Amino acid sequence: MIIIADSGATKTDWRIIEHGKPIASFETIGLSPYFNRQEDFLSALNQNFPKQINPEQVKEIFFYGSGCGVHERGQDVARYLGVFFSNAKIHAVTDALGAARALFKRQTGIVVILGTGSNIAYYDGERLNNRTPSLGFVLGDEGSGAYMGRLLLRAYHYKTLDVGLAQKLEQQYNVELSHVLNMVYSAPRPSAYLASFVPFILENIHNQHIYSIVKESFVALYRYHFAVFENLSDLSIGVTGSVGCLFSQVLDSVGEEYGFKISQYLRYPIVELINYHTQNAQNTP
Repeated sequence: MIIIADSGATKTDWRIIEHGKPIASFETIGLSPYFNRQEDFLSALNQNFPKQINPEQVKEIFFYGSGCGVHERGQDVARYLGVFFSNAKIHAVTDALGAARALFKRQTGIVVILGTGSNIAYYDGERLNNRTPSLGFVLGDEGSGAYMGRLLLRAYHYKTLDVGLAQKLEQQYNVELSHVLNMVYSAPRPSAYLASFVPFILENIHNQHIYSIVKESFVALYRYHFAVFENLSDLSIGVTGSVGCLFSQVLDSVGEEYGFKISQYLRYPIVELINYHTQNAQNTP
């Protein structure tokens, strides 16, 4: 019995596999070594792991998570999970590798995660090569939900949104300055809070200002990440994550303007990760 988990900033998708087939699934909050401690991992698993399955029967876990790209942080996650899954061999690696395996299997390409946060890397069919670092929602995350949410809140509080749109935002969210500052600078999971404005952005995408926010996010993605590839037009680019898929038309439009093309969109990589691991059972670390 093995487990495959795909963890972003907002949620973690878990699949339990036996004899090459999924037998159960569950969902927890996003679990990151930067924002969650051992007790958070254990609480999430105790609350959500299927009661009919004995965790001691799990022999191997592939945990693809944001924040696990740094070796020491991946080791932290493996240690946390090992408390609950005492008999399992645990691999905790970056979610970008999971996205790459889901998108390209053993082919080459640029993997792009656009969800709550963002991550971009070149995949050679086996390993990742990050041309630019993932700086998180404060310094980076271009093209992500958190980035778009930040631009929206900035526009609202700088009073550059049109009056009707600002009123609509006030009706759906608490955007009082004190609340926003508390959620961003004091409350847990600030990136997830910023990304919580994505439904509003999607609902109002035909508004010129909202469209410009999404476009600005993707132009920044190109300038800081895609433009470092000299042969960009010759490379396959695959996108995973809800934000990239929901705003694919805008991203495609930016691609036409700046000279790149997205070859595939995959909103839920967990399904293809199951295929990858069941088809390469003897060859995956």
